[in-house]
Amino acid sequence: MEDKKAKAKWIIGIVGICIAIYVGLQHLDRVVWAVRWLFRLFVPLVMGGAVAFVINVPLRPLERHFFPNSTKPWVGKLRRPCCIVLAILIILGMFAGVGVLVIPELVSAFSILGHSISSAAQSLQQLNLQVYGENSAIMQFIDSLDINWADIQAAVIDWVKNSAMGVVDSTVSVVSRMVSSVINFAVSLVFGIYILSSKEKLKAQAVHILHTWLPEAFTKKFLHIAGVVNVCFRKYVVGQTTEALILGSLCAIGMAILRLPYAPMIGALVGVTALIPIVGAFIGASVGAFMILVVNPVQSLVFIIFLLALQQVEGNIIYPRVVGSSMGLPAIWVLAAVTIGGSLGGIGGMLLSVPTASALYILIREETAKRAKAKGLPPLPAEPAQAVPKQSIRKKPRKP
Repeated sequence: MEDKKAKAKWIIGIVGICIAIYVGLQHLDRVVWAVRWLFRLFVPLVMGGAVAFVINVPLRPLERHFFPNSTKPWVGKLRRPCCIVLAILIILGMFAGVGVLVIPELVSAFSILGHSISSAAQSLQQLNLQVYGENSAIMQFIDSLDINWADIQAAVIDWVKNSAMGVVDSTVSVVSRMVSSVINFAVSLVFGIYILSSKEKLKAQAVHILHTWLPEAFTKKFLHIAGVVNVCFRKYVVGQTTEALILGSLCAIGMAILRLPYAPMIGALVGVTALIPIVGAFIGASVGAFMILVVNPVQSLVFIIFLLALQQVEGNIIYPRVVGSSMGLPAIWVLAAVTIGGSLGGIGGMLLSVPTASALYILIREETAKRAKAKGLPPLPAEPAQAVPKQSIRKKPRKP
């Protein structure tokens, strides 16, 4: 009897899902609008979770060293807020330090470029007067042409008016988007701080709800997957930051050895942009090459050649080993994940591709090992970084 009821519920569920899919396809425009509305509604909350996750990376070691064994009540109350503030200050300090190094020099480079363009324009004007003077044959030929300059002037004025209106509309749109982004980020930061202030309580509540409302087998599997994803993303943030520090330091040291200008500033910029996997350093390279180009074009070419070589070393040796080994992901899959993620989602896809691929790799490997054991097959060979040392392998004692 119970089997028949379960089968009837299963059939009703399948039919209900099919009906919902059919209705959704018939009103696809409304479904898309509803999904976009829900996405905009939950964007600050999702961003808040992401902000909390990033802040939690430096927060964990701070809490381990900030009076962890103190029995004083006031220390226990102030411990978490102080660590949260310190973690936020560390993150903001890193970006502020890079901004202090980069922005003034970048403004100076644009100023030098402006003076260079002005000098070049004056030189061209003098050359124009020498070659195309008022008494030259070319100017006499231009004067002999029957050109209605009034119509041309009116057309140019109309074009400038239309362009100006377009620029105004674009400016208003950009400003409104910036204000909206600032408000969303402020809400996300506040939400992230609330998450961090009571993360143990929220975790316990979420686990209790899962155990209460969902089957036990599914709950255990879901919690295991969530744990693997959490560890992979946390190790990815740590590994990516370490790799960025290494690349920025190597860039600054190499530029100092080659006696290139702006070595500390460009090294810091390359390190920050290297947070974008594989291709991030090229973004810093373009800005650095432009700044050196204003000072010395030959040194700019030397810098490009140096950074291309350094990028090859970083992309094929440093990045796969530092990030891949810290996450248990082989180097070939790191490169494959970055390539596929960049093709699907651009910079955001690159940022999320490596930890996602690492989590999938670990989960698939675990499931494959279970299935192989159930079928009596040998397990997959261990990765070199995870292989068991020979000294730790003990022979089983023989049965008498």
